[in-house]
Amino acid sequence: MRKEQQIQIVKTVFEKLEKQKNKQDADGVTYQIDADRYTSKERFEQEKEILFKNHPIVLGAAGQLKDAGDYFLHDLTGIPIMVIKGKDGTIRAFLNMCRHRGVRLLEETEGHIKRNIVCPYHAWSYDTTGCLKGVFHSQGFKQVDADSHSLIELDCWVRLGMVFVVPNPQLKGKFDIDRWLEEVYTITEGFDFGTYYPYHFKEGELASNWKLIVDGALEGYHFKIAHAKTIGPYFLDNMSVNTENKLHATIVFPKRAMKKMKDKSPSDWRLRKGANVLLHIFPNTILLIEPDHLMAVTFCPIDEKTTQMKSFMLLPSEPMTDKEKAYWDLNAKIFWDAIQEDNEMAILQQKSFNGFSDTHITVGSYEKLLVQFENLVDSILDGK
Repeated sequence: MRKEQQIQIVKTVFEKLEKQKNKQDADGVTYQIDADRYTSKERFEQEKEILFKNHPIVLGAAGQLKDAGDYFLHDLTGIPIMVIKGKDGTIRAFLNMCRHRGVRLLEETEGHIKRNIVCPYHAWSYDTTGCLKGVFHSQGFKQVDADSHSLIELDCWVRLGMVFVVPNPQLKGKFDIDRWLEEVYTITEGFDFGTYYPYHFKEGELASNWKLIVDGALEGYHFKIAHAKTIGPYFLDNMSVNTENKLHATIVFPKRAMKKMKDKSPSDWRLRKGANVLLHIFPNTILLIEPDHLMAVTFCPIDEKTTQMKSFMLLPSEPMTDKEKAYWDLNAKIFWDAIQEDNEMAILQQKSFNGFSDTHITVGSYEKLLVQFENLVDSILDGK
């Protein structure tokens, strides 16, 4: 984030603090969102097909694949995907499917390919770049070669230490990833993240619609109440600065420590020292920019009422000592204690809607990014 933008955000916080004293920090406008968007099976199928198969989504951290031949699998979109690091050092994504009879090639969720990927059915083999290398009794397949029968490759990019993939093979070559992430780059520009070393992986199922998870991340109105015993006391009450981007929403959560900046020259203001910056990378990733590292949470819907969540830290460098590991473990605990509180609220919302969804939720002016996100989902589903 450019220095002038950081300065303006800090100034905005100080201005909002003054308005908050007089209860003039909001326009008071409220919005309504239909609750059945969190329970509809028909809507869920649309979201999974359009949002999660046809757009770049984060499948994991690039640092998971340290050596050539390392791979991990991803099946949550309904499309079987393998992500593998080739001997040339490039990370690629392919359909986890043999080009002969369609057998699933790899079964372990992660692992290492020493030489080639070998089909367990008829021993067709592929190298780590997806190229067909061997056909068992090849004399029976005169029209088969590497040009026609190598693995089906998907669009795959490494950006910000994460692996982005478009699961739908029919859309290969259709996305300009840097244009897609342009708004994200505007926020991350100028911040030093180091080597993006992945650390502290965690995953699990959540009994909630995936959109409720995003909704909960896009407002700080709940901090003082829902996070009273964890992170709440460290942040300014009900204070956030929103960037209403067209695609990837940004919200800045100022800490109480930001007040100390008021006595310093604006040229000395550093946003990351006084706030956490949250990026929602549409559709399935929350990236939290903390003072000295990143937290990433990705999610894929299993059904309309259940979501698979995965998270990992991206550190400036690999922790080498017990002291360093203890420091990052503590940071992970603080983060997940707060996330668990958010998850509990999402589960309680889902329980209500599972029993009665013929209603709406009310969203206030402190929660406008939530409205922006839900409207964006509607717009993309409608093909706009």
